[in-house]
Amino acid sequence: MEIETLVDIGIEIRDIIRSFIRDNADYGEMVVQRPKDITRKMDMAAEHALDEALLARGLSARIISEELGDRTVGKHPEFMLVFDPIDGSTNATCGIPFFCTSLAYTEKTDIATFEDITMAVICDIHGNTYHAALGKGAFLNGKRISGKKRGARPKPVVSVYSYGVPHVPAGLIELEKSIIVRALGSIALDMCYAADGTLDGVIDTRGLVSGYDIMASALILKEAGGFLTDIEGKNISHDVKASGLSIIGTKDKGLHDRIVGILAQK
Repeated sequence: MEIETLVDIGIEIRDIIRSFIRDNADYGEMVVQRPKDITRKMDMAAEHALDEALLARGLSARIISEELGDRTVGKHPEFMLVFDPIDGSTNATCGIPFFCTSLAYTEKTDIATFEDITMAVICDIHGNTYHAALGKGAFLNGKRISGKKRGARPKPVVSVYSYGVPHVPAGLIELEKSIIVRALGSIALDMCYAADGTLDGVIDTRGLVSGYDIMASALILKEAGGFLTDIEGKNISHDVKASGLSIIGTKDKGLHDRIVGILAQK
């Protein structure tokens, strides 16, 4: 598959999500509830849209997705897609226009890790499309991402997720004295914002991130010159089915090292 095809599929799914939300007042209605997540009608519409997009192009793939798990479309998988149909579904349900669909591609169809992802596409609800191909850079709406920051910033602007769990790293409170904190509600899109300079970084200390949440945005951030590690500063090279991750993503190595150091404080 070429990156252009993956981009077209991502845009097609995003457009179907838009139409589904517009045409169905109950788009956010719960279909399945799991201990740590909820599947909604709009999620299933996006899952079906991916299947249809592949079949219409005569493509067969193994798909690892948030809602339907591990499945095969077609008879003989030629590649694997790690898919998050709607990252930021709570935002979507509340009418907050900050969510996206996320696709990560690898030629491997059996065992694959973050390091095996060679193409990635993220399409947000506003109509922006991020994409990256391994070794070829990261792009926003077809233009190479430069990462130039917008506006003057007295402090780094960092999206931080630390809520809803019993333990918050001791250093995080200290860190928050020297940064401007945001929590925008779509970690995949947050990482794209770190890639293009809208944010200075993203931190999630909850141990709740899964591979499908960030696998596409991880490649986009790295191809834009950024850094992604766990909160101890170790490289993330987990399996595509990984869960329970905590992460730090930035464009600036100095900021990244400072965050790791402060979070390590007991």
